[in-house]
This record gives sequence, C-alpha cells and structure tokens, in this order.
Amino acid sequence: MKIIDSVWEKENLGVTSKEVIIDMKDNIDDVENGLSAINDQYIVVKIPASKLGIMNLIQDMGYRFVEEIISVEHDLHEVKRNRILQRLYDSLDYREMNEDDINTLYDEINKGMFDSDRISNDPYFSPELSARRYKNWVASMLKNGAIPYIMSYKGEPAGFIILTTKDRIVYHSVLGGGYEKFRKTGLGMVQKEQEIVKKLGGKLVTTNVSSNNVNQCKALLANGYTVTNINHVFVKHNM
Repeated sequence: MKIIDSVWEKENLGVTSKEVIIDMKDNIDDVENGLSAINDQYIVVKIPASKLGIMNLIQDMGYRFVEEIISVEHDLHEVKRNRILQRLYDSLDYREMNEDDINTLYDEINKGMFDSDRISNDPYFSPELSARRYKNWVASMLKNGAIPYIMSYKGEPAGFIILTTKDRIVYHSVLGGGYEKFRKTGLGMVQKEQEIVKKLGGKLVTTNVSSNNVNQCKALLANGYTVTNINHVFVKHNM
C-alpha cells in the first residue's frame, strides 16, 4: 500500500488530501489499519480490480465509488479504420504548442472541457475547481518537460494532447481533449498519439481513461489500444 500526500490539492481544491494506492499483495487488515490512520479532508483510494474483499471493506468504512481508471497501451501497429474514421484522421494536423496555444488551452479548460471529471461532478467541489486543478496540472507538467501538441482542423485549433517519457521508448499520453467548437464533429474519435510517438522514435504509447468518459473509451478501442489494467477508485470526504 502506497500513501501519497497530495499537497497540491490544497492549492487546487482547498483541502488536505491523500491518495492511497492498494497493491495486489495488501491484505484487508493492513488496508483497514492504514486507512484508519488517515484523517485528511479528501481521501482517494485506488484498488486493483480483483481485490473484491478490500472493495467491500472500504465501502463499510464510508468510501464511495466514483470511477474505474482503465489503463491501455498501443504498440504502434497499423490501424485499419473505416472510411469515415480515416477521413477524419487525415483531416487533423498537429504540431508542438507555443505560448498562445497554451493560453487557448486554458480558455478551453475554463469552458468545461473535462465535464466527466470526478472533481467536476463531486458535490463537495465544482466545475470551476476542476478547471483550476487541470490548469495547474498542465502548467506543472510543462515545467517538468512534458511535450504538448495542438491538433488543428483546417487551420483551427481543435484539440490537444500532452506526452511524457522517461526513456524515449515508452511515451505516456497524460492528458488530451477536444475543443468546444469541434466536440460534436466526430474528431474526438481520432487518436494521433501513435503517429507522433512513432515519429519520435518510440515503441509504445500508454494512457489512462476514466469509465465515466465513455466516448474516449470507444475512441481508444477503435484506434487499436488494448486494456492492460483496471483500478477501482473510491473517495471519502471528511469535511
């Protein structure tokens, strides 16, 4: 069991917070003792999908289920797309973001880009706090060397992705989304990460998606990603 002191959430959400990651080897007694010692205002617990006993335990301790975090990967194999999806794919261009692009991204986040986010939908928080949290996260990632890309449709910014890597072999698509004007055009089904990572010399791209974001789940599967792991996410408020 790993306990992370999420000090950044004090700035983002105005609360003390800890994130608890349950390991496959953790037993029920250890988890109960560990969680009982935590009294932060906002506690997030992530549990491997097969640990049903621990899931039952933490519900008895007052935690509520909010989402599944689904981990997926792509080995950069060629994807067979239907005619419509291929046309959409070919219509999107990309390049690294500049400062103006970053400011546009922040504006789009303020418009509610991540409306399926667990913070946005938590009655203890708000969409505004969720937006602030995402903007702070983006700024932190860029400061630490993440690579942001803008997706353009006929010259207009239509979406973005942010990649990170430790070894230039495996790249992680940390965050991405479509801009408001293009959200109902079908462009959200397009995944350009594989093409970008291949051009960067990488061999694998990974990402995570929430079960609350059904459209993104569909897009990832349609573009050849395979599921590697599922974690159940529970939260508790001590307000």
